[in-house]
Amino acid sequence: MNRIAAFVTENARLAWVVALLFVVASSVLAAHQSRDRREAERLSLLQTEVGRRGIEIMSQTLNGNVMGSLSLLGVIDDEVKRDALGTLAPNSPYMTGLLAALSGAHGADGVFVIGQDGILKSSWDISGRPSTGLDVRFRPYYQMAMQGRDNVYAAVSLARGDRSLYFATPVFAANSRNSAVVGAVVARTSVARVDSLLRERADISLLLSPQGVVFASSRPEWIGTLAGMPSPERLKAIRDLKQFGAMFDRADPPLLPFAVDGGMLTLDGRHFALASAKVQWNDPYGEWSVVLMEDLSRTVSPADSLWAGLGTAAVLLIMGALALTMLRYLHAQTLAIHKNEDLALAQAASAERKSRRAEAGLNFQRAKSTHELARTFLAETHRILGALQGMIYVCVGQGQMRLAASYACDERVPDALESGQGLLGQCVIDRQPRVLDTTDHHSWTIRSALGNARPAAVMMAPLLLDDSVLGVVEIAVLNHPDQHAREQFVELASLLALNLEILRRHSPAGTALTEANP
Repeated sequence: MNRIAAFVTENARLAWVVALLFVVASSVLAAHQSRDRREAERLSLLQTEVGRRGIEIMSQTLNGNVMGSLSLLGVIDDEVKRDALGTLAPNSPYMTGLLAALSGAHGADGVFVIGQDGILKSSWDISGRPSTGLDVRFRPYYQMAMQGRDNVYAAVSLARGDRSLYFATPVFAANSRNSAVVGAVVARTSVARVDSLLRERADISLLLSPQGVVFASSRPEWIGTLAGMPSPERLKAIRDLKQFGAMFDRADPPLLPFAVDGGMLTLDGRHFALASAKVQWNDPYGEWSVVLMEDLSRTVSPADSLWAGLGTAAVLLIMGALALTMLRYLHAQTLAIHKNEDLALAQAASAERKSRRAEAGLNFQRAKSTHELARTFLAETHRILGALQGMIYVCVGQGQMRLAASYACDERVPDALESGQGLLGQCVIDRQPRVLDTTDHHSWTIRSALGNARPAAVMMAPLLLDDSVLGVVEIAVLNHPDQHAREQFVELASLLALNLEILRRHSPAGTALTEANP
């Protein structure tokens, strides 16, 4: 330190240049980290939103009113059953009125009944031209309905070229869904509802088929594009399916200008966050996907990153000036240097421990469930104490504990633990933390893909709050913990117990057990 102080004193200009370069580099790094953190937050929110959007699409289609009405007809309406069996004349006044009423109630463009032979029996179409007699046995929606499954089938009409949704449900021989399937009742609607859902709350939104074809989008020019690189086999399968009408009959489909894998991407010179979720329509060819994209240049302000960089620069500049001034004084006081150095190191270590505890406490408060809280605790002990293995049990009854989370453990970790069972269970009874030196023992092993290693110590602590046991935690570390590490572990366990109790008090009855058993 005395050499550094002497160098700073003798080369003050060079020292200031180095300090300023460090300040500039650190401020730029802080600005980038601030931006990356905010973008990651926006991506997380977008992932939540796309999950909700997928559920809304399901609630408007497979779980919606249209499917509910059709399903009810297929179970209880005797005339519909007779129509499907062919014992009723096609397009009878009753069936025509019924199908027209159903169409009017749900805004369908067409409603029809299909017999067991795949031939349309009675039908109603908004164009006034019924499709009675048409053979649709090759249609996937008919095939899935004949298997007894409600399904939604999205397709492009070969004749009209418009996009439609086909809601199909089985017609049963008796008034029970356990009886034989004798046909299907189908309603055709436009995709206006889906288009409306896609236009809300996102800069760009897409609905992709299992084959990767964009069926709906907030950008109409992307409808009919293909996600990913096409192969001849993939294109042939899409064309043979005829699900997308004549879109790809004359030319290969245009490609979507980005990958839909999720994360961050650049499009048209702007930075976007992308998230996707699955939509289960019982399509025989797989799950559909809804994709949302958010323009981060709109939601992540550059001013926030700028202020983070400027704030970091100001703090480091002040600290640098103080450090250089202090070094000049320390050059003349060698003995004081050593004393102040030892004190500074101790204070820095204490401050670092407090800072890490405070950061860990903040992360604990963000947890929304017992399982998430336990995983956060294990992650924090890995970061702060270097724990490479660990597990947490929480109390679910008198003397009974369930595994809330584990870290880097093999499959032999028991799901349940009783008080007094093994060293960990005994720790609960003793209500005292325990540190085991495992250097010469072979009972504990930390495994990885590259090999195995024995931990230097195993640390255990009960989760106590007001003399009540809420659980117990155990971690394994490669280096033997000193007194500071042991104290840090006990304090982290106390923070975990406090946050665990807060979660339990703010959760409905029974939730803690469920969350502890993910």
